Amino acid sequence: MTFRFYDNRYETHYMKERHSNSTITYYSKHKMEELYPEGGYDVIGEIGNYAKRYVELDEIITDQDKSIPIFPRGSLHKPFEWVVGYAAVDINTYVAVIKSVIPIYLSRIVRNKIER
Repeated sequence: MTFRFYDNRYETHYMKERHSNSTITYYSKHKMEELYPEGGYDVIGEIGNYAKRYVELDEIITDQDKSIPIFPRGSLHKPFEWVVGYAAVDINTYVAVIKSVIPIYLSRIVRNKIER
């Protein structure tokens, strides 16, 4: 399935997504707690982690027509990656935004070890 980012003008945090090299905006986890104190939103996957991209993944198409893969929830590698916020892809539907302590130049080494 293909998504586009949904009305992100109020999202205040920025991140460079490593698979598409696109800058995305997102809500922090704290802001999501303010917006949805009772919950009531869906998280359909994760973006920004070092997981290996494969064909069957859903994706987000950016305004610049770049593709960002949406990985299944739980794809992040703890303690090296963690959820920092959420980016809207529809009404009450979000993807988790993942940050990492792994430098970009080490991503190939991490991916190679994961693939084995």
